[in-house]
Amino acid sequence: MLKVRVRVSATTANLGAGFNCLGMALELYNTLQMQETRYGLKIEITGEGKDVLPKDKKNLSFQAANKVFKKCGYVLKGLKIKMDNHIPIARGLGSSAASIVAGAAAANEICKKELSQEELMQICAKLEGHADNIVAAFLGGLTICGYKDNKLIYKNFFVRYGIRAIIAIPQNLEVNTRDAVAVLPKKVPFEDAVFNLNRVAFFVNGIITDDLETMGLGMEDRLHQPYRKKLIPGLENVFEAAKDAGAHGVSLSGAGSSVVAITNRYPQPIGQAMKKAFKRNGIEAKVMILDVDNKGVKNI
Repeated sequence: MLKVRVRVSATTANLGAGFNCLGMALELYNTLQMQETRYGLKIEITGEGKDVLPKDKKNLSFQAANKVFKKCGYVLKGLKIKMDNHIPIARGLGSSAASIVAGAAAANEICKKELSQEELMQICAKLEGHADNIVAAFLGGLTICGYKDNKLIYKNFFVRYGIRAIIAIPQNLEVNTRDAVAVLPKKVPFEDAVFNLNRVAFFVNGIITDDLETMGLGMEDRLHQPYRKKLIPGLENVFEAAKDAGAHGVSLSGAGSSVVAITNRYPQPIGQAMKKAFKRNGIEAKVMILDVDNKGVKNI
């Protein structure tokens, strides 16, 4: 029976000002192998989340795959899924989006690519609850997404080689998405909305024109980070340490708890400065230095 294998990248969303609309794919990957069987469901997981992720019908990869099979009218007998995860769980690096995208993409291969990429993204975004990580995982590079008449709209841009993402990943601090949403206000001041509008424009312009000083302006934010900092001790200290060490810009990765700094300078001192700032606040952090993935989801 047909066996397919796909690779999906980690993603960092928001990137400061681009709340729920900006995302960027990173060269850190989960792989998923899917094979139709004669009966039943078997899910094997290695790597990140192997002891906590569900191995039954609650598994996100299976749920995404099942939605694709139903959309295609494909009558499934049984299914075997093998997941090899390298994206940390609940750290703001798109682990759930990667699982969803991998399941949907693999199922579509079994269905002989009956669904378009746009249809797959619509299914995945609905399952995830927001589209920023989903679009970045599918397309790679820097992505912008939103909705028009309930239809997902999106664009992606190539990010040149040499722009690095330095990720400081707290090892003993998770941020639950529900908690990260709960701390946000129902309304924000008009001037804060205007501030973020110009900052997100600066970010996109800076990436496209390779002007990282301008891009760094775009990682300033007033819509979500000021409210979420209470969930991450010492967050402002980590931001300051990254900038002092040479980062062009720094922000929460998604809703956190990871922090992402971006630069084309020497990344190691920035990572170490972020790690030390976290440690001063009682948090052990792991540092990853990652290139941008411009390829998107791939069959391998």
